[in-house]
Amino acid sequence: MKLSEQTVVVTGANGAAGLALVDYLRGRAAHVVGCLHGQEVDWRPADDGLSYVTGNLTDRVAVNFMVAEIRRARETFHAWINTVGGYADNGPVEEVPASAWPSMFDLNFITCLNACQAILPLFKEQQFGRIINFGAVAGEAGLAQASPYAMSKAAVHNLTLSMAQELTGQVTVNLIVPRIIDTQANRKGMPAADFATWTRPEAIAEKVAEILDEEDDPPSGELFHV
Repeated sequence: MKLSEQTVVVTGANGAAGLALVDYLRGRAAHVVGCLHGQEVDWRPADDGLSYVTGNLTDRVAVNFMVAEIRRARETFHAWINTVGGYADNGPVEEVPASAWPSMFDLNFITCLNACQAILPLFKEQQFGRIINFGAVAGEAGLAQASPYAMSKAAVHNLTLSMAQELTGQVTVNLIVPRIIDTQANRKGMPAADFATWTRPEAIAEKVAEILDEEDDPPSGELFHV
């Protein structure tokens, strides 16, 4: 199935990567559904090519309702991209507050896990599905002063690889591993950095579209460093 035939769901649709994905995929995919954070599950159509659904991705029950809302409005969907996540500099391990570990784990891993568990039965039933999770270089190498973040991203990496070993045929799962994403927030937080080495959100969107559009030999279990 070509990208032009797919309904694609993008979580974190108001974040830097999510916004770029929605903008890039709109008009290229059959329909784009952006997931926005909200305490209530709500469906918000925008136009013929774009809709939004709100909900709390850290709540598995809410995620199930979000999936049900998408299916009610669109009948089905074919790709799900998990961009939701966040970063925190918590200092050296011995000084990390106890609350930081579950906070980062919920934001970066549980949101991804809840979505994957909710959508896999549908993808297996229709014998087609594309899952793309977002990892981080820190998930591979660790990161000083940000161990809860690195730990949570390592869990996303491991989940993706484990799922890829379970899935066969036309249901695939892959991982985008961006370098530092070039956003205004990151520039403000790291003003002395070399912004030229950072990843443009548009470059991430282009790679995601390339993965979704692969018909003949779709990758699965691959880590795409962007």
